[in-house]
Amino acid sequence: MTAYAQFSRLFAADGTPLHHHFSYLAVADLAAAAVRAERRLEARTLVERALARVDPAPGPRLGQLTARARGLLAEPDSAEAHFAAPLADPTGDTWPFERAQLQLDYGEWLRRQRRINDAKPLLVTALETFRRLGAAPWTRRAESELRACGVTVQVPQGAPGALDGLTAQQREIVVLAGHGLTNGEIADRLFLSPRTVASHLYRSYPKLGIAGRRQLRDIIDQRITPRAGRQHADHAHGDAAR
Repeated sequence: MTAYAQFSRLFAADGTPLHHHFSYLAVADLAAAAVRAERRLEARTLVERALARVDPAPGPRLGQLTARARGLLAEPDSAEAHFAAPLADPTGDTWPFERAQLQLDYGEWLRRQRRINDAKPLLVTALETFRRLGAAPWTRRAESELRACGVTVQVPQGAPGALDGLTAQQREIVVLAGHGLTNGEIADRLFLSPRTVASHLYRSYPKLGIAGRRQLRDIIDQRITPRAGRQHADHAHGDAAR
């Protein structure tokens, strides 16, 4: 199943959300997936039906997400108004990862409009955020966009990432969750209770600048394998056996 198909399932055909809160938090991801799948027109209809059920003046977070969604799905002559509006509200910086996604998409749109000088500051800011959060796939995309603007991008050696701000156990749990393991599977591997795993994840999300589990794959460099967690569990098992 494609990413677009998966995100589309969060809404009924008439725009009714599967979940009154979490479905709307995925609206920008739905739009981005639609662009990649070349389903822009279909997604625009679904998104507008869904957003018709939302307060005309949503909070800053939902406003930022819906603006990004509409900007991605809009016709070229109307996209900028959607992208630019939430950037005027500094409250959006409270969600740095989502803010950087918006800046990247807006910067990419500006570059395609040949407005290189307008695109560069947005792309630089987005890149700085992605690097700080350790979001490797998004870092690479922002670097690529800047190179397309003619900017020489210096890749820092040993740059600190968001995972560096976690405790050792939080880091193990976050890496395993980012690779798709459930709380129960992580608990079994690390000899913890599922409740403890959930608690560590809950405390890790603010440190990573994300809202929840579904964003972990974007935050974690997929080159980090879950072997560390496996080795930890094996070591603990060996200690228990002695």
